[in-house]
Amino acid sequence: MNWPNNTCDPIWEHADWLPPEYILDRWCQQDARCRYAKQQALLSACERGEVYYRRSDGKTFDDPIHELSARGTLLIDRDSFVAWVTTIEGQSPLPARPPAQPPYPGWAPPGAYRFDEEQWDWVPVTPPIRSTPPVQPTNTPPPPFDPPKWVKEMYAAEAAATTSVDASPSESGPEEIIEVADEKPSYDTYPSEAELRKLGVPADEIIAAFPVEPGRHDNEKWWKERMGNVSRANKALGEACVQKGLQNRGSERFPSWWRPDLVARWLIDARHLPVYRVAPILRKEFPAWAKHFDAE
Repeated sequence: MNWPNNTCDPIWEHADWLPPEYILDRWCQQDARCRYAKQQALLSACERGEVYYRRSDGKTFDDPIHELSARGTLLIDRDSFVAWVTTIEGQSPLPARPPAQPPYPGWAPPGAYRFDEEQWDWVPVTPPIRSTPPVQPTNTPPPPFDPPKWVKEMYAAEAAATTSVDASPSESGPEEIIEVADEKPSYDTYPSEAELRKLGVPADEIIAAFPVEPGRHDNEKWWKERMGNVSRANKALGEACVQKGLQNRGSERFPSWWRPDLVARWLIDARHLPVYRVAPILRKEFPAWAKHFDAE
């Protein structure tokens, strides 16, 4: 009897005892000589006890194994055959057994889990998702328009620009206004900080007060490029410079000094910052200079 490969093979994968013909059909796909040689090797392994076997008719093992095979009553133990043939050829010709299905979770109620053959495990049964009906439009009138915060600040800055700021004695304006800094500054003529405070503020205070670029490093780079090129591309900014800077000497610093009110006006005229941002910064950081900005 031959047992050709067919759709019943998945059923044989669950059997523990197999007929020799089923094994030989999958072990030998060549001529009759090859099949006969492997049949004798299998029967000899059964006689030596390397492969377990039994009778299919329920009788005792009094008959020789060759007679049992000839009568068709010999059954071979699958696991012992797989172990024996693997030592000879390195692999088994029989398909691997499917993994045992895990038991249903004992703590789960019946019907709450289903067996997923792809995951080979019990997975929860997903309840159907109910669609939510669309929200119906209402006839509620829209709330009254409230301008954004930046619009309110812009209106406040423009309104404040028409009035002067009352400065306290400690916030008095500069005593002297000079239009343009010296073309060629020197260390000998560089004024003291007390004198320069009457004329403007150092460059680093201007840079920190007016953030044109979002990052501190990018903002410093943006300002230094323009403060260092006031003679050509930024002549209007050059009018705000009251003292050009010099290279530092050790711990001594010689920065450039600028009028905040003229810097603020340049930012607005050059469209680098809007008035509603510049005016509040000037009044907060440089209140003594705000009245000169408002008077313009």
